[in-house]
Parts: sequence; C-alpha cells; structure tokens
Amino acid sequence: MERVWLFMALGAVSLVFLPMLPSVSILILVALCLLVMGFKWPILRLLAVFLLSMSWSVYHAQNYLNQKVPSSIEGKAFRVLVKVEGLPEYTPFGQKVRVQPLELRSRLVYNIPPNTHWQLTTDKVYPFRPNQLWQLSVTLKRPHGTASAGAFDYEAWLLSEGVTATGKIGRAIFVQAGERSFDEWRLQLREKFQQAFGDNVAAGVSLALLTGDRALVPASAWDLYAATGTSHLMAISGTHVMLAAMMAAWFLSGVIKRFPSVFLHVPLARLRLPLVLTVALAYGCLAGLSLPTLRTLVMVTISIVLTWFQREVSVFAILLRAFVLIVLWQPLSVHAIGFWLSFMAVAVLVLWSGWQRQEHQVFAFGRLQLWLTLALVPLTLCFFGRLSLVSPIANFVAIPVITFGVVPLDLLALVLGGISPEWQISVWRWSIHLIDWLNSFLSQLSTLPYAQQFWVFSPLTLVFFALSVLALLLPKGVAPRYLAVILLLPVYCRLEARQEGTLRLSIIDVGQGLSVLLQTQHHSLLYDTGANTMAGERIITPYLRWSGVSRLDGLMISHNDSDHTGGADALLAQFPIQRAFYSALPEGYTLPKNTSQQICQAGQHWQWEQVSFAVLSPIVGQHYDKDNNRSCVLRVSGQGFSVLLTGDMETPAEKILLAANSRQLASQILVLGHHGSKTSTSPEFLAAVNPQLAIVSAGYRNQFGHPSAPVIERLNTKHITIDNTITQGTLIYQLSPTATIQKEVWRERGHYWLNSP
Repeated sequence: MERVWLFMALGAVSLVFLPMLPSVSILILVALCLLVMGFKWPILRLLAVFLLSMSWSVYHAQNYLNQKVPSSIEGKAFRVLVKVEGLPEYTPFGQKVRVQPLELRSRLVYNIPPNTHWQLTTDKVYPFRPNQLWQLSVTLKRPHGTASAGAFDYEAWLLSEGVTATGKIGRAIFVQAGERSFDEWRLQLREKFQQAFGDNVAAGVSLALLTGDRALVPASAWDLYAATGTSHLMAISGTHVMLAAMMAAWFLSGVIKRFPSVFLHVPLARLRLPLVLTVALAYGCLAGLSLPTLRTLVMVTISIVLTWFQREVSVFAILLRAFVLIVLWQPLSVHAIGFWLSFMAVAVLVLWSGWQRQEHQVFAFGRLQLWLTLALVPLTLCFFGRLSLVSPIANFVAIPVITFGVVPLDLLALVLGGISPEWQISVWRWSIHLIDWLNSFLSQLSTLPYAQQFWVFSPLTLVFFALSVLALLLPKGVAPRYLAVILLLPVYCRLEARQEGTLRLSIIDVGQGLSVLLQTQHHSLLYDTGANTMAGERIITPYLRWSGVSRLDGLMISHNDSDHTGGADALLAQFPIQRAFYSALPEGYTLPKNTSQQICQAGQHWQWEQVSFAVLSPIVGQHYDKDNNRSCVLRVSGQGFSVLLTGDMETPAEKILLAANSRQLASQILVLGHHGSKTSTSPEFLAAVNPQLAIVSAGYRNQFGHPSAPVIERLNTKHITIDNTITQGTLIYQLSPTATIQKEVWRERGHYWLNSP
C-alpha cells in the first residue's frame, strides 16, 4: 500500500518538471492499458497509478492555462463587476488587491471562466474591504514575470495561486458591502495596529504573527530575517501552526504528569490529539484560513486521524498520505516555494515527535531547531542560492522568543480587547518590545563575518546534498552516519572554469530596463542595473550569485535614467566594486571610497584575459542635449567576437559617433539602444555596426511600445537575428575565438508555464 501512495505522490510532483503538458486523454488511456496488463505484471499497476495521478495534475494545469485572459483583450480598458478577495496590500508601486471577476459591464467580447482570480494594482488608494463588490475599469495582461536564474519565479507563484491575469485599475466605483468574515476582522486589526503604533516595524511583525497579515512588514525586515535564517518564524505558517499545537500537547502532558489520578482512565494520546487539532484549527482561523495554513491543517488533521484509528501506523506513512491528499486537493500548489518549505518544516516536526529521545527539554528543543535548520538547507539553497551560517544561533534564540513570548502575548492581548482596550495596547507593546530586542540581536548576528554565504549548485548536486542531510537526520540504525560524508563529495565538484580569450555575455531579464553582465575568465563587469531597488535585490543580485560573481571588477552606469540605475543601491550594498564608470552619477548614490571612479569618455580602454573593452562615447568636446545621448557606449571585443552596448543613445548621438568613429563600430552583436525605441538605431548607424544579432531588453506589454515596429522591420530587412528578453527571458551567450555563439534562453529551460503561448 505504501508503494501506491508513493507513486501517487511522484505522479503529482512530476508536474514541476514537465517542459510541456501532455494530453490528459492519452495519459488516462495508457494508464488503463497498464492496469489491464497489471494482472500479469503487478509492477505495471504502480506505473498506472503514477500516470493517473499525473493526469489529474496535468488536467488542473491545463485548465489554468486555458483560463488565462486571451491576448486579444490585453491592454484594452473595460468595466467589470468584481468581488474583493482577502486583504488589500500596499507596495512601493501602489495599492494591490486580489479580486474575483463576476460580470462584464462593457461591450468587450470575453466569457469570464468560473472561479477566476485577478491581481490588480492602482496608483490611487481605494477603501477596498474583503467581500465587497466594486465596478472597476481595468486593463489586463496575461501572467508574466521576469525569467532569470536565481530570481523569484513570479509566473510560477501566480500559477500556484490560481491568478489568471494581472492588471491596473483605472477607476473604481463602490457597489455593495460584503458579508462579515475573518478577513474583515483581520483588516480591522491592521487598522487598529496602524492607529496605535504607526509604521513601527516590530508592530508590523507582531501583526503578521497574530493574523498572518504581512502588509505592515517592510522589505528591510524580511531581508534581515532571510539573512539570519528566521523567515519561517515571522509569519503564521505550517511551522507556526505545528509549534503552537505541539506546545499545547507539551502543556497537557505536564498537567497529566502533575495530576495523574485525574486522568487515570484516559490514555494520554486520546487527550493529546484532540487538543492538538483544536489548537491548530484555532490558530489557522487567526490566519484567515489562507492556503498555506489550510494545507498545514489538512496535514495535521490527517496525521491525527490516522494516529487515532491506527496506533501502529508509521510516521512516514502519515506524512506520505498527507502529502498525497494535499497535492491532489491543490495540484498547482507544488509550484509554490512556501508549500515545500512549509511541508518540510511540518514533516520535521512530525518526525521529531515520533523519534524524540528521553532527554531534558532544553536539549530536546536544541535538537529540534537543529533538525529544522538542517532540513531546510537544501530547499533554501535550491530556491534562494544562499545559506545563513548564523541560522542555528538565530533560531535557538528566536524560536523561544517568538513561540513562548511574542505569540502568547499577542493572543493574550487579543482576549483582553473585550475587557480593556488600554490593557490590550499595553500587552501588545510588551510583544513589540520583545520583537525590537530580537531584531537588534539578529542585526548584530547578520553583521558577523561570513554570516551569509551564497552557493551555486547544479540540481544533481543539490540532490546529493539533500540525501546527505537526510542521512544525518535519520535515527541511528536506519542509515550509517558516514553515508552523509560520502554523499557530500559531489558538492565539492566544481564546474570547469571559463577559458582565456572567451566572453560570457548575459542580458538579464529585468523587465523594462537594462542590465548586462560581461564575464571574462577571471573578471566581471556589470553594465547598468535595472529599473529599481527590487530589480537589484530580487533579480540582478541573485543572477550575479548564480553566475559565480562575488565582486565586480567594473560597474558602468550608462546614464542617469531610473530604468538603468534603479538597482545600483542594492548592488553597492552586496558587492565590492573595484572600478565605476558613469556619464553622470545618479542623485543619492555614494560610491565606496575604495572604488575607483571615472567619468565615461571616448578613448578609455583596458584588457582582461585577451578581451578588450573600449569606451566610444561620450566624446570630449561634443555637445549632448540630454542624458540619453550622454550614454556610455562600450565595445567589447576578442578574437572571433565583438559586442556593442549603447545604453539609451538616440539618433543625434549616433550621428556624432558615426562622424568621429564609424570604422570602430562594426560588431557581431548589438544590444539595441533605448530598448529598441524608434528614436535609436537609425539606418546609418545600423549599417555601420552591421551586426549578425540584435538584442532587445524591454518589459512585457510596456507602456512605451518597445521595441518599435520600424526598428524591427529595419532589422528584418537586413536579415539580422533578433533576440529579446520579453519572450525569451534572460539571454546567455558564450563567445569564443571560434566565432561561434552558444546561446542559452532562460524561458526554454523546460517549464510548461513559461513555454505556454
């Protein structure tokens, strides 16, 4: 029976690895044939179970893809009646709200599929509340995110949440109030916190721990918790639900031991299990019964029911059944990072409860947090490419502070609200003081040398790493400890280094902006830094880590436009920079004192490992009318290849460059100026460069219409190959003296949700 459950789990999880979705009908047909043949060969029955489970997941994935808004309505404004779902959020880019569309109120021809969910943003602030009905004027686009190594997969997250469209709100008209719900109560608590504590960071964390509402927790706080490996504790999650439930079980065990005669005729397990379930359900309700919380509650309920009726059932069997039922209930949840982190944390807690030794509670608690830390390491490396070496110390302090201090105080304050609002605020202040102290402690830890490390592992290496961790966590006698050391050996295998005279060119998908990484054998230069701090932190920095960059030998900021400079502050905080080039340093930026600073000027040149770098513009003595035309123009060349980067240089500056230096412009690869705008890449300039390949870096459905149709037509006329980050994601080119170009397209790495039309 265990094998059947295992093959069901493997079939459901296979959805993550599918490059394209197979036909559900064919999968079911093959599965039925295998079932018939299984009467003679029983192993075929397991394969049939695998295919049936896969077909169920594929059906839901295909249904999601079919529910995406059609391309024909993208960018078109129309009115629609919607129902507000969950709590509105506030981001640096405006208000964000999730809605369920109910009825079109425009002449637009579009049949809204049932149970459709949209995620919308607006520059204005509307009084959205849960379950309200609003008439909105919206412009939609299909789910689309940047696609880059190491970066957060926004499209996969939208898929896991069932969001079939994103868009902007033009106008909103209130229609009807919604019925009372947990979400409305949670929103009222948020408003109370804002009124009492303002923008206090610790207050935002306290609210997140109480209700799962993260709206008041700034990005800086999440960065701190990520750096110290304590993120899993800072919001209601599977870990928190299980810790709360286990705390209740420990409390009951203590009461029974204190008064054994009272519970003489009632088995301990019979008392503990209902209490654990009750606490878990109550805590889940506080979190608004969000999807991660619901998944955890399902797992806890299944575990308790199986334990209640089958006293001899193994811990592994409980976890396996719980996992299968969760992924069959929500097949698309396998794409959510939170699902895997939550399941792993809960699995460790369940396994620990079944394998714990008879030892002092302090030692038991220390062993538990060590288990949690080790078990989450492979997933952390897989999803984020980084590991906090101070995590064991941080969690050893943070777990009791949060679990036995902050959370009980928050719950106590919640109860006191019905007695005395003053007492409630006072108790919440104690909780906030504890969080302030904890944040201060974690800040000190995060500044320690080597507190946070970044590693790049291949998927196969991560598998060996995970198996090594598993060998360490298994009880003695199940697996020998030396097996963990043997399985770690592939981790130390390094990829072959780049050769002298070669260039690795990466056009990083940063949306509407530009960031290009140029790597020789031992040196790295970054040309421009994307549109904003988020691009620097969430896209460029992870990509640099993934590419093996620990320092930047050069940083060139082409010109002072936000879509080229926005991520510079994040990069300056993460990487030492030896040399910096810029046409004009953006306001508010201060380069480190040990960084060599130079204004871009034609004539600057240097060489790294037989690869030449030459600045062609701005030209001293020439007049440039605006920042775009003052862009740093960089030509990178070696034996057999050449690349030209022009920033946002427009036609007037192109003419100046042509008059001064037309013979040095010829290049094999041209990164189109100004994202392919009609104001750049004039016919004369294109003729002088004469590229084989033109590359566009722009955002999906951007408001500027980049790349422009005339430029694309101009390139097609000359039979120049065109690559772009919009449809291809991050583009990686390996250039060598053989004059061949090896290309890697990130959107073609085998994910069906990225490859969908």
